Amino acid sequence: MARLDRLRNADGARSTATIRVEMQKTMQLDAAVFRSGESLAQGIERIGVTFASFADVRISDRSLIWNSDLIETLELENLLLQATATIHSAANRTESRGAHAREDFPQRDDRNWLKHTLVWIDGPRRARFDYRPVHLNTLTGDVESIPPKARTY
Repeated sequence: MARLDRLRNADGARSTATIRVEMQKTMQLDAAVFRSGESLAQGIERIGVTFASFADVRISDRSLIWNSDLIETLELENLLLQATATIHSAANRTESRGAHAREDFPQRDDRNWLKHTLVWIDGPRRARFDYRPVHLNTLTGDVESIPPKARTY
């Protein structure tokens, strides 16, 4: 309720739409499917600035009924957290795997990266990571395990 009330009464200088477009452009430019350490570092800085600017968001509709302005702002806050997690995670993972293609690390690295990444966002420019193992066994003997292999196109 505190989050809802805080955003419903937000009276800053930046509109939700302006912040959203800035976030979208940063992610499209710096965290596209084909990315590099350089583009990701630039994107981390840009998304950090955009995320920090959310503290100055403005809501024009203060009602509690059919308030699309409030819903879009709540969604934007969630998207900013996801964008921050995505770009920090991409910079952290120094390999290419699936849809994550690092131009500066074109190969898969199962020795170091065959693990799940967990990320927490501690602010506009701060992320911390932990990992958990990938389990390659199936839950029953009825289905064979499929070993990982490089994705080719």
